[in-house]
Amino acid sequence: MAAHLERLDGRTALVTGATKGIGRAIAIRLASLGADIVVTASGRDPAGLDETRRAVEAAGGRAHGLFVDLTDAAARADLVAQAGAAFGPVTILVNNAASAGAFAPLSKIDLAARRNAFEVNVHAPVDLIQAALPAMREAGWGRILNITSETVSQPPAPYVTPAKFIHGLAAYGASKAALDRLTTGLAAELHGSGIHVNAVKPYKICASENALALAHATMPRHPDWIEGVEMMAEASAILIAASLTGIIASSREVLMMTQSPLHALDGRQVIGDAHTIPDLPPA
Repeated sequence: MAAHLERLDGRTALVTGATKGIGRAIAIRLASLGADIVVTASGRDPAGLDETRRAVEAAGGRAHGLFVDLTDAAARADLVAQAGAAFGPVTILVNNAASAGAFAPLSKIDLAARRNAFEVNVHAPVDLIQAALPAMREAGWGRILNITSETVSQPPAPYVTPAKFIHGLAAYGASKAALDRLTTGLAAELHGSGIHVNAVKPYKICASENALALAHATMPRHPDWIEGVEMMAEASAILIAASLTGIIASSREVLMMTQSPLHALDGRQVIGDAHTIPDLPPA
């Protein structure tokens, strides 16, 4: 039986890095379940932020956009409070924003890029979590979802088989590995509080602009290795709207373990299931 997804009416969700791709898709899917959505952008893409806001509203939700530099601890210090001022206290936090500056071989990446990766991928999520927890505790209900990555692990040698297309991403993967460990640790700390903490990653290369650009630079074109943003959005909705905590899984694994269908972003129709995307080739 598919997981029961509770309605999110009256709840405020903060989704970072939501001008396009996975962040936008998650924002739309959560809006389809009734959540009020606050989305953030760094300021480099105001048009993208407006497009996300309009897409959320088209799905039946309310949306508000905020510009914030997540690399700056002072700039992000009152982000949760600003989000709460829009629709009410934030009880759903999706840490989706990520630093692409660490997409380089470890032998070449400089200290500034490494610091940037950990600032956005580790320190910013922790700061936002700490800021959101008081309202979640007061409500006796909260959902924290961290967007992680397959780059946390390097497949074993040899490194030349088609399935092993992830390379040159050690620094980025290390920051996401830290986020994974923080996810499970926080889930344990908050066990029994009504606050659930999970992490999800694409099963394949998610069809977002940034991921596809990276994929085309680091592997041969192969359509079977691409998954639509709907898969990540659905898995995120399940981990937020079902009673699950302490999970780190791929999008496809979430759908499989909960026997859930795959919906369109607006939630109005079923478009597939976990097997909509084929298995990856063997390692």
